Amino acid sequence: MATVYDLKQQQQELLDSLYWIAEDNEEADVIKRHLLVIEGTIERKLSYLSDVLAESIVLAKLATERKRIALERLDRKEKQAKRAEEKLREFILSVMHDFNILKVEGEILNISRYERDAVIQLPDFDIDLLLHAYINITRSLDMKAINKAVKDGRIVKGFELVKKDCLRIS
Repeated sequence: MATVYDLKQQQQELLDSLYWIAEDNEEADVIKRHLLVIEGTIERKLSYLSDVLAESIVLAKLATERKRIALERLDRKEKQAKRAEEKLREFILSVMHDFNILKVEGEILNISRYERDAVIQLPDFDIDLLLHAYINITRSLDMKAINKAVKDGRIVKGFELVKKDCLRIS
């Protein structure tokens, strides 16, 4: 079975042959018929390839959806486990505090209770009243604004507008 590349090569060879033959020549008609057959074969092969591509897209979307669902389940399980751990920690701390127990030695873990200084955020907190030394600011690129500016013809250092070949799948 000929590949699309082979068919394109045959088509180009026939076109090259046709260039040297007169239009009314019988040989030119045969070459034109061969070209039509090749075009039809190429279209059928591309149609088949588009079907294969569509199936691949569906399978990839299905796999992505299954992965998303599995990750959501794992996230829920992780959150449940963390909540259970936190509740158990609070319970153990409460019991140790109520009975004034400072240390428990187990076969797997040793647990000790101690006090330390902690800073907490008050309910009436206002970030505008803080000194700048206490505020972190994260910088990141605004790609939407950069795309719009470059497409509108403005020069943005480090970026340029290029043409890309794309496929639209519908």
